[in-house]
This record gives sequence, structure tokens and C-alpha cells, in this order.
Amino acid sequence: MATAGDIMETGTGSAGVNPAANRPRFTWRYDHKLDAQGRVPLPAKWRPEDPSSLSLMAVMIKHPSEAEFVMVLPVEQFERFSNPICQGDFTDPLRLAERHDYVDRIIELELDSAGRISLPKEMRSAAALTDDVLFVGCIDRFEVWNPESYQMARLSERLLKKVQNPQKT
Repeated sequence: MATAGDIMETGTGSAGVNPAANRPRFTWRYDHKLDAQGRVPLPAKWRPEDPSSLSLMAVMIKHPSEAEFVMVLPVEQFERFSNPICQGDFTDPLRLAERHDYVDRIIELELDSAGRISLPKEMRSAAALTDDVLFVGCIDRFEVWNPESYQMARLSERLLKKVQNPQKT
């Protein structure tokens, strides 16, 4: 099994759009570098022919390992993700606090003509994204990680699986 350090932009599969369903499809892992303005190119295999055709929402997520990463969802997936947040009484103090917690961690991203996304400084800082960035495909969305944080998160996931299912190890 490859580790984050072993992975180059050599993933397989078709471009980022699934022709059968006309939905983005994100697979494999790719290393990239942030530029001085916080821009990073979307992996070539994920880029649509028309950059304006892909609307993305970025959400800061805290992994159970305590590492933070950026989950990026196409707008259709974001609607599914955010639907529970939008349910219920908008004036209930607890629901209002929950909504503010989410809204403070969400931003819309645009793909520029060079196929790059620009991550806000606050997101880059929280996720420890400085130079090297790891894109992790999750089929219907993708994640942006600090490579070292991703390795530690995967280790904690493997340990969790071992504890939860000791007979499968």
C-alpha cells in the first residue's frame, strides 16, 4: 500500500466528470504545492473541460485524530451535507449556535481558468497547509490535507478499526 509520500499525480481513471451521471467523480490521491497566494491546482484528472461548470463548497472538518482538513464538495453533495443543518426552528438558540458553527467553517470555491482553487488563509492555517498539499479523492467529494496530518489520521483510523473489529485484523 502506498503512503502519502509515495503518491504522485499518476492516478488512473477518467477526468473529473462521470459521463454516465454527469457528476464529478474524485478518486486516488495527488500531491500538489500551494502557491504564495494560497492557490493550488486541482488534479488534472478531476478538472472539468469547462472550469465554470464545477461549483464547489469547502468545509473545515476536524478528524477524530484532532487534525483539521478541508472537505470539498460539489454543490449537489453540499446540499445533502447541509440539509440537516437547515432543518428545525431557525430561532432556537441551540440550532442558531450550531448553524453559526458550521457557517464559520464553510466557503464557496471557484475553479479559475488555470484549474486552481484558492483556499482562504484561515483554512490553510487551521489545516496546517503551508507548502505541500495532499488531495484525497472520496468518490463524490475530495479532501485537502497536510500530508503528515493525513498519515497520522490514517494511522488513527487503522487503530480504531483494529479496536472495533479485532477479528478482521
